[in-house]
Amino acid sequence: MPILPWTEQLAVDIGSAWVHIAAKGEGVVLREPSFVAFEDRRHKPVAVGTEAHQFWARGVAEVEVVRPVRSGVVADFDAAVAMLRQFIRRALGHRPLLSPLVVTAMPAGGTQVEERALRDALTAAGAGQIVTVQRLLAVGLGSGLPFHSEDSHLLVDIGAGCTDAGVFHNGLVTSIRSFRFGGDDLDEMIIRAVKSERGIRIAYPAAQHLKHEAGSVHSALHNGPVHIDDVVMVEDDQYVESYEIEVEQIPQILAKALVPLIDELNWLIEELPRAQKQQVAGGGIVLSGGTALLHGLDQLLGSALHLPCTVATDPISCTILGLEAVLSDIEALSLGGQRFGAIRV
Repeated sequence: MPILPWTEQLAVDIGSAWVHIAAKGEGVVLREPSFVAFEDRRHKPVAVGTEAHQFWARGVAEVEVVRPVRSGVVADFDAAVAMLRQFIRRALGHRPLLSPLVVTAMPAGGTQVEERALRDALTAAGAGQIVTVQRLLAVGLGSGLPFHSEDSHLLVDIGAGCTDAGVFHNGLVTSIRSFRFGGDDLDEMIIRAVKSERGIRIAYPAAQHLKHEAGSVHSALHNGPVHIDDVVMVEDDQYVESYEIEVEQIPQILAKALVPLIDELNWLIEELPRAQKQQVAGGGIVLSGGTALLHGLDQLLGSALHLPCTVATDPISCTILGLEAVLSDIEALSLGGQRFGAIRV
């Protein structure tokens, strides 16, 4: 792949919850929430990233806050372009003379239309040449898994909008599956449970706060009441400024919400060829993504799937670290972005 020597190069991980950008030779230079805030009627963006997320969390009525990426793919093209344009300029620190080369990741279930939307959004935001990599390959590289091993590892990357799973072995990712399940679904389950048990309707930022306060799928890490703002009583639609909720039951809600994902992963494992299944039994499961930070999730999945299960050292950064590794040697990428480090003749 010919690259002009003065072309700047970036690795860009565009997730439903976060955008990470690494610059070649500099490491990760940007880590921002995937949010954009607009004025009324979307005349222009007034904030992106952390500031836009703060508007969302506070429920500021004067602006429209958008999450441009849903389930790992571009859901709002114009908002995605506005967000990425700002982030790319921040990462570079200036407006480049030439459009930078960008290495990015696609979720396992991404269609050609969705990949085209991602490429078009990056191009409109200022990217030049674009290289796409299977997200799970980037996760495997970023997790520091061995390139030469008799064992294979079942990678399970649980993001905000979707979960990618597949087998990583010696720089190659196979048996890839994508499930439309992620941290956002856990928030939704908390909202439904609170509505059913307490008769109140809480907003998504409040559900996310409860999930983080509980921090576990076994027993809550922090006991006691949590103050929730902007609550609506379901029966009479009465607005309540503040309400207290105990967090002790949240881990049970989270564990129950994870059952469909466990079933899908169990089916994936059952369908593996016998030899590959034996290799996975040796390497076990490696968890990544923000949801992997939930305490006890590795034990829950390991017990349910009868495989050893560990959490990557830096589960939130696995994808961008893997993309950074690809950026350092793009010529080692092959098989449509599913293999890295193949023998070159």
